[in-house]
Amino acid sequence: MPYLIRQTALSLAIVTASCVGVSLPARAVDHQHAVEQVFDVAPGPLDQALTRFADQAGLRLMVASEVVTRQHSQGLHGRYAVQQGLDRLLLGSGLSARLSGDVILVERTPALGAALELGTTTIQGQGMGQMTENTGSYTPSLTSVGSKTPTSLRQTPQSVSVITHQVIQDKGMVDLTDAMKIAPGITVQNSTDRLSTYFSRGFAIENIQIDGAAPMALGTTAGSFYSNKNYNLVEFDHVEVLRGASGLFGGTGDPGGIINLVRKRPLDTYQLKVEASAGSWDNYRTQLDVTGPMAFDGKLRGRLVTAYTDRQYFLDERSTELPTIYGVLEADVLPGTRLTVGGRYERIHENGSGTGLPRFSTGGDLGLPRHTNLSQSWAYQDGRSQELFAKIDHELSDRWKVNLSYTQTQDVGMKKGSFSVGALNPVTGLGPMWLGSNSRYRSDQQLWDVNVAGKFDLLGREHEFLMGADHQRITSRWQGTPQLAGAFGAIDVYDPKSTPWIEPPIRKDWVSDYDPNSQVQYGLYSTLRMHVADPLHLIVGARVQRYKFDQVYREFDGSTGAWSVASDVSVREPTKVVPYGGVVYDLNEEWSAYASYSEIFKPQQSNLQGPLPGSPVEAMTGETYETGIKGELFGGALNTSIALYYTKRENQAVEDPAYPLTSVLFGGNCCYLTQGKVVSKGIDLEVSGEVLPDWSVIAGYTYNNNRNRNNGDVFSGVTPKHLFKLWSTYRLPGDFNDLKIGGGVNLQSANYVNGSASVLDPATGAVVGNERYEYRQAGYAVWNAMAEYRLDDHWSVLYNLNNAFDKKYYSTVGSSALGNWYGDPRNHMLTLRGTFW
Repeated sequence: MPYLIRQTALSLAIVTASCVGVSLPARAVDHQHAVEQVFDVAPGPLDQALTRFADQAGLRLMVASEVVTRQHSQGLHGRYAVQQGLDRLLLGSGLSARLSGDVILVERTPALGAALELGTTTIQGQGMGQMTENTGSYTPSLTSVGSKTPTSLRQTPQSVSVITHQVIQDKGMVDLTDAMKIAPGITVQNSTDRLSTYFSRGFAIENIQIDGAAPMALGTTAGSFYSNKNYNLVEFDHVEVLRGASGLFGGTGDPGGIINLVRKRPLDTYQLKVEASAGSWDNYRTQLDVTGPMAFDGKLRGRLVTAYTDRQYFLDERSTELPTIYGVLEADVLPGTRLTVGGRYERIHENGSGTGLPRFSTGGDLGLPRHTNLSQSWAYQDGRSQELFAKIDHELSDRWKVNLSYTQTQDVGMKKGSFSVGALNPVTGLGPMWLGSNSRYRSDQQLWDVNVAGKFDLLGREHEFLMGADHQRITSRWQGTPQLAGAFGAIDVYDPKSTPWIEPPIRKDWVSDYDPNSQVQYGLYSTLRMHVADPLHLIVGARVQRYKFDQVYREFDGSTGAWSVASDVSVREPTKVVPYGGVVYDLNEEWSAYASYSEIFKPQQSNLQGPLPGSPVEAMTGETYETGIKGELFGGALNTSIALYYTKRENQAVEDPAYPLTSVLFGGNCCYLTQGKVVSKGIDLEVSGEVLPDWSVIAGYTYNNNRNRNNGDVFSGVTPKHLFKLWSTYRLPGDFNDLKIGGGVNLQSANYVNGSASVLDPATGAVVGNERYEYRQAGYAVWNAMAEYRLDDHWSVLYNLNNAFDKKYYSTVGSSALGNWYGDPRNHMLTLRGTFW
């Protein structure tokens, strides 16, 4: 505080002196500001960083102490013009700086709809969100999920969480699943040996956006065929998660929410980052990230990120190799127009394709060692995943912008499977058997999005408007062979090596073929934000949506040598109008109360209504009512929220007793009625950002009560009733300022699952019956910790300790036949990072 008083007094003296003619000529001052100079500002409290910057620039600082209190800076190293350096130093702080003579004036940036400036790059595209790299912050001042335009969390009337770049670095995250494990209110479950399903408020999240563009199918639900990738975070700056119905921008899907991934963008100054990690179970990873201006006085900028993962797991017979490259170019092609093009390419090689562990046929735990993996070392998956994208952002005027984006993704691969299916009979000790076949997959997604957004004046107030259209086309194919030679052999789950499966030859005599398996959805969307009064903001919107789905499943008959159609599903949903509404009331400059209503609809293409052969049933509909209070404290350094929500989903397909039930694997099943209703309600609490100088936290508590109204049972037993997540870091003061320590916990109440599992004939693999199971896993806590030491201005070393107390638990609880996955035992990761400007 005293140094701010001194700086303010000195600045006033300078202003007074200028009035009597002792100031520098204006042209000389402007020239001084335009000349690049070398800055070396160490990380630390923002007020101290600004003071050091002003001293090195030979300028004076004027800023109110309450504006910068509790804010942290990552520092500044390199050659910059004064304004360029200030913009970079204040990135993510919610503040802006301007020069008046030789005085630096720092003030708050208007939060609502504010454009982000990055040096000479002044065009902010819709849906881009706010870059959080190099801010050191655990919370952004702006987000774009649920709005497509940069909006403050406090002015977004839904529950939104952001996993910033700093959180990703502190936790040593490598993929989207890592980020979702720390995201408040999200439950992560294994869907395959390498993919996960994310649940929010009892419902699976099925849609994902990149840079806020058209929705993509997340593709982790079994049988979707739409994707076989876990998004690698080397491409992305941060992750945004909206909980609740998201039909306005998400299109079809459950009312759990939507994920928005914001890509890394080129910076307008040179930066090189290198990283090397080594951890438990031979887990090795390297990464190189270089960015900066390339040509035309910085109007062409680029970024290249490469990463390589070579790791094994605590599971037997399990390993991964994953080389990845991501590149992006950004060009100011005309005044007010920016073109962005880029792409990602990665190869996938996996060994040991298990399906999790079985249980006793009644649901009881087998008590197997955590390293048990009922697969074989010869089982593998080889594939590639690639993405191309292009964006044009154009400023129509100071208040209006238009954005056009295109993304194309492709996932192709082949698998040779070896896995266990079957529950263990507690009397006979039999049940689990080897199954496996060869399969190949291909999925292509093409996504278009165009929108225009801006501000206009009406009745003496400024209002905001967004209107756009998006189009999603997915085409995919999956083919499978008969069971490999040696399938249906019994497994001794307590000693799998005593019942080995000798590697059989690859088969390519395809007998199952899903082609086409395609989905198309497109829509028009619009939102209007009216500033009805100084404290009152009204948001209304709607989406007009069309949807179609086609799937033909063919089977090959070896006895006749002919293919036959086993399932032919064609769904054409009529035009759907999905409304959205919200209201935000500013209680004061830091706190707002809000309420919102949002909808979504979900076609049920695999469920048909009678009579046979069946016709598509009506789509499910879902809606969320939410109200709460949000706080934006300490100048935006800390965001808090508390929300009450009520979600319901209607028209769920239930078995029709008037017809016999037929089932086709991943195809059309008959016969059903749309009589199911699910209700989910609860409370969300969250806090993220800087609680005190150098003390950052992201934490959330969720209470969820979900019920199937048809029978009163729990609808989603894998969603805990109580879920608490905490992660926090603190940089030590004084002589120990180079050391940052952190830790946290994921704490949840019990999981509960029940149902029936098929009993297979060990000779043919045919279903010969069903057996009911039931299982409950008690609540548990998993603790994590970290420590980071800054060796010098460029190098640091990070140590992560996961599951510090070696808790043994199931991270995913499945059926009695398969799908039970242990959480990782205690493990360590050591990372060396270098950053050069």
